[in-house]
Parts: sequence; C-alpha cells; structure tokens
Amino acid sequence: MPFTLPLAVVMLTAMFGVHLRYGFSSIRLEALTAEGSRFGPIGYELNLLYLSGLLALAIGGGGPASLDGWLRRRTTH
Repeated sequence: MPFTLPLAVVMLTAMFGVHLRYGFSSIRLEALTAEGSRFGPIGYELNLLYLSGLLALAIGGGGPASLDGWLRRRTTH
C-alpha cells in the first residue's frame, strides 16, 4: 500500500505528459514494411490499466500471498 500513491503519480504524469496526445489505443500500426510491422507511440490505455490495478491494490491490500501477509502469519504462529 505505501507504494501505490507514488506509482499512481508516476502513471498520471506519464499519461498526461506523454501518452494523452496519442489517444486511447495502446497498439498503433503505422506500416507493414519488408522488415516487419512498424508500430507508433502507444496511447494512454496502458496507463489506465496500471492505475486501475494500483487502485485495486490500495483498496484491497496485498492479501495473504503478499509479503505483509506472510510476515503476519509468521509472527502470529
């Protein structure tokens, strides 16, 4: 939980500072060349996905599989 806020700030900064101008799509095919596919810059779709994951982690916590859960089980037994 303590790292969710700084990571969310980084994601918001990246989204508004860099990716917002490219739109929503995370995959933008620019051309098919002899060397293969050439993709353009990614949009803000991935930033929203990461922010929703950070929000879920901040609300629900890490759960029993997290390091905190393991330490809690270890100290109570």
